[in-house]
Amino acid sequence: MMEKKIWKAVEPPELKFDVAASYAKHDEHEVLPIVRQLKEMGIRVYDRKDMAVDNWGKNLVEHLPRIFREVGYSLVFISKHYVTEVLAKVERQAVQSLDVELDGEFLLPIRLDDTELPGLLPTVQHLDLRLHGVDTICQAVAQKLAQHRSAFTPQTPVNAESVSALLRERPLGWEYLLYTAVVWQGWRDLEGKYRDHFHRYAPLNGVVEYGDGLDDIHKRNVMLTELITVARETLSDDAQKELFGGHGDPDDIIHFGRLFVRIFDDFLEWARGIYGTSYARRTTRDACRLQACFADTQLRAMHKAVLHLRASADTLVERVVTGDEIDTSIDMKAVETSMEAPLGFEIDPELKTAYLAAYKKLSG
Repeated sequence: MMEKKIWKAVEPPELKFDVAASYAKHDEHEVLPIVRQLKEMGIRVYDRKDMAVDNWGKNLVEHLPRIFREVGYSLVFISKHYVTEVLAKVERQAVQSLDVELDGEFLLPIRLDDTELPGLLPTVQHLDLRLHGVDTICQAVAQKLAQHRSAFTPQTPVNAESVSALLRERPLGWEYLLYTAVVWQGWRDLEGKYRDHFHRYAPLNGVVEYGDGLDDIHKRNVMLTELITVARETLSDDAQKELFGGHGDPDDIIHFGRLFVRIFDDFLEWARGIYGTSYARRTTRDACRLQACFADTQLRAMHKAVLHLRASADTLVERVVTGDEIDTSIDMKAVETSMEAPLGFEIDPELKTAYLAAYKKLSG
């Protein structure tokens, strides 16, 4: 049994409840143990069973939407009875309407059986009472509230105030959330340069190459080899495991995230130097600009890692609580290079053929 976290409610005054429990009367025997345990943990739960007197005589179609606006999250217990029971249907419509209005994540689905809930996308992360049990679900709720109270998402600016709020609550997986925020914001700053790269553009840098450029081509191959080596060593699996080993230091996590962004920018700058140079000879220009494409593999791999981190952040708490493995590793594809040959990279075959032809024309 997981250790229970005692939840101390300090929500803004307009929120009367931390969570609402929406379920069919037929499923009370499965849901009420969760409701009771949440209350024992200090979580404020709206349960219509407790509000029978307060709701007496009211039109619930009009009253429930007002009630749910005073709730942080709604726990929706999905079953075959939930989708058919009249009162549960009224609650469901109110919850789903507010979920759309709040741009998602208000409705937290919990399965009791395999019934599909009308209007709920199959991609929405859910918990399952049959798999996770009462203790795990209650801890997931507590962690979700902790993340909500810290008001920290991948879009949250990483500053002293926001990091302090995150560290006050420390929801499970806070290290990954902080890391993702640093990487995501850094990526957003570099997005324009990244797009420029694949449009094969850079502002002119004032450098003019009058010769064949062979020496510079060879130097750039060595530089790219070193960039790849540094990336693979700095962002190694061992380095990431040490950082996220359960005792992460926030300053180290922020620094590591910025290192990832800096390495990303190093690849962009390597190619940008080529695209921004003016070449007096057409043959030199053709070979050099093809060489700049060698960075494509690494840039795409790092971009994919950024998107993976961002996509997984929204369901981080649920997956950590339920024991799912969190993959935060940076997938730096192994690219073997040679510092002696003019071309020693595992690149796209068509690019390799085009570059070799341009290099031969230039050096011949």
